[in-house]
Amino acid sequence: MSAAGRFPSWVLLEPFVFRRDDDDSFPEESSAPIRASATTSWGADIRIAFSVAEPPRISRLYAQLPEPGFLGPRKSTPLAILATHRHLALLRLAGKIQGLTLQDLFIYSATATDEKSSLMALPSCTEPGFDYTRADGRRLPPSSSPRLLAVKSMGLWCRGEDDEFVVAELSLYIPSETSTEVFADICLLRSSSSTAAGGPAAKWDTFRVEIPCSDDDNPDGHAWQISRWQTDSVISFRQWLCWIDYNRGILLLCDMSKLPARPSVSFLRFPLHEFPSTNIHTYAFSFLYRGVSVVGHGSALKFVNVARQDGHAFGALKPGTGFTITCHTLVLGGGGGMAWKEDYRVSSDELWEVNCFAHDILMFPRVDIDRPHVAHFLSIEFKYVNKKMWTISIDMSTKAVESFSLYINGKEGLQSDDADLIKLKSMAPLPFLPCEFPKFLHLSSS
Repeated sequence: MSAAGRFPSWVLLEPFVFRRDDDDSFPEESSAPIRASATTSWGADIRIAFSVAEPPRISRLYAQLPEPGFLGPRKSTPLAILATHRHLALLRLAGKIQGLTLQDLFIYSATATDEKSSLMALPSCTEPGFDYTRADGRRLPPSSSPRLLAVKSMGLWCRGEDDEFVVAELSLYIPSETSTEVFADICLLRSSSSTAAGGPAAKWDTFRVEIPCSDDDNPDGHAWQISRWQTDSVISFRQWLCWIDYNRGILLLCDMSKLPARPSVSFLRFPLHEFPSTNIHTYAFSFLYRGVSVVGHGSALKFVNVARQDGHAFGALKPGTGFTITCHTLVLGGGGGMAWKEDYRVSSDELWEVNCFAHDILMFPRVDIDRPHVAHFLSIEFKYVNKKMWTISIDMSTKAVESFSLYINGKEGLQSDDADLIKLKSMAPLPFLPCEFPKFLHLSSS
């Protein structure tokens, strides 16, 4: 929190959940003031606490998940924060009872008036999925067991200032290898303000929606390209819930404003030269160097791409090489058209010429919500197994580094409370999650 004790208008949240199961290790309210508790469907009690900081400092989510309600930390990662939008956050709790995997979804609301209502359990999904052995869109037989949703493909969207929200999972279906048709299979829960107020429970529903793409969008055939789809991120922008594949360079926009009618799904390419070839392994790491950010508190969408010159997929830059950063804004036309406009282009030589920081590759770009000319990055020292990491903020308009600060202290931090974070993130670095809900806490308490 700031020196004045106020919550920042937005934060960069570390996706790694800091599991602290005993009272002594769980943070005090003074250091993690945003707190909530709940009970899972299998009777396990949970506590969470957010520690928030002004970007580019990184915020954290702590969780108390004691045994026997949850497996030990070395066996399981039962809590994940899946998505945020405005004043809401979507959390997933997982457990295993008598060999059966259980999945609970909770909505955290920053505008709740008391702690008990700030974590709301969502109903389990019992909607049958589509039968992929048939091309006629027929569904599988109903089942009494709750359906396990693919959490990596789930997103959260809310409408305006009220409590109406949508939680949705999207997967792609292509009838055959030679098909020119692509369908989005969407499983979603649509709530309303009455749900949060104790009204009728929200219900899950499923839709199969064809994705229209012209030959101009992809002369090689969009079905072939999208068939290799892998969701890297799900974000909310205006009336759309957007699924992103950085490797394919594709954005799928699902229009939630059409609900309760069938939503539509459209196809948009990023401003890249071409679709990747499947035999080039470098593209599999594209999520490290590309990022989409919603800025201006939901008014604009920006895409940042860090292009390495050495062709390496991951690791330190090859000596004598660098990179180029480009930033584009999505321009929306009056007739529903969309086009990318380049805002900034900065080379590593230009940055290194006027700024004193290590000549390392920059990763996981995130554009500042309040200052769209500023981008935040993660920089990694690849020298050791347990790597040091820094956050770097760059003013793209002036090509100047605003800040350069240590985030993870590598092997020197293994004796601290961050040892679990250091070990995991050294092996599998992840992007930070932009969140706006602290702003609503400040407003609701003022």
